[in-house]
Amino acid sequence: MAEMVDIELITIGERLRAVDQDHVAVIADSIRQCGRVLQPITISRKFATRDALRPEMTLLAGAHRLAAAKLAGLDVIPAEIVDDIKPLQAKLIEIDENLLRHELNPLDRAVFLAERKRIYEELHPETKAGVAGAKAKHGSASDTMSFAKDAADRLGFNPRTIERSVKIATSLSPEVRKNLVGTDLSKNQSELLLLAKQEPDAQIKIVELILDQKHGVKSVKAALERTSGKPKVVADTTQAEIKKLMDAWRHSGLTARRTFVRELSAGDRLLLQDLLDMANPDTEEAA
Repeated sequence: MAEMVDIELITIGERLRAVDQDHVAVIADSIRQCGRVLQPITISRKFATRDALRPEMTLLAGAHRLAAAKLAGLDVIPAEIVDDIKPLQAKLIEIDENLLRHELNPLDRAVFLAERKRIYEELHPETKAGVAGAKAKHGSASDTMSFAKDAADRLGFNPRTIERSVKIATSLSPEVRKNLVGTDLSKNQSELLLLAKQEPDAQIKIVELILDQKHGVKSVKAALERTSGKPKVVADTTQAEIKKLMDAWRHSGLTARRTFVRELSAGDRLLLQDLLDMANPDTEEAA
């Protein structure tokens, strides 16, 4: 149940995403009309010591609502209070709040999902790539679901969207991500995916060309053609590996296929099920 909390007592820590002042202004106008904040924020409450007279209040979710309440002149704000929450769990609350409540552009969504993956795997190290299969072979497989499955279930995203977003965030250099904030390129997922396939040095040159309007370069492909004559991507052996797998399967008899499936570890079977779910046409993103 929400409680009314003095705004001046709430501490705002480091956030993954800066507050959008235009959005804050819109919310503030709504607060002035209603006279109050309709949707409670979420804060953590913790006493630094046993003898502390006042607890530390730290914002978990609702940075825009808190900023808008201040702008509207309110002294108190309704808040859902979580006691003694761990730092990683607190960060997950912030991430999920943004992923669920805000219309994030592809770049922001990629950053949030990549950070969510990092935190999830830190909380559940047994779900990291390669670990689940090894544990299963030694009879210690965990029932904890993979990051992609957990995120898809909690956030309602298509697994392919999650996979692509994480690829963007982890493949772009921090400098490039910083330079892309607020640009049209940050709103175009296909452009970001192509950019993410380039070497780090090439990424910097491409972004510089696009952002410097005097060059008249408006796309990653055009920038690649300007700098090298043709698009260059980091060597990708995925297609060759797929061909080998498909050839081996197609040339195997029914008995061999059944034996192969039986020999899969518990971890490999979970991974295979996740891959089959991702390939299901019913869950594909609209073209």
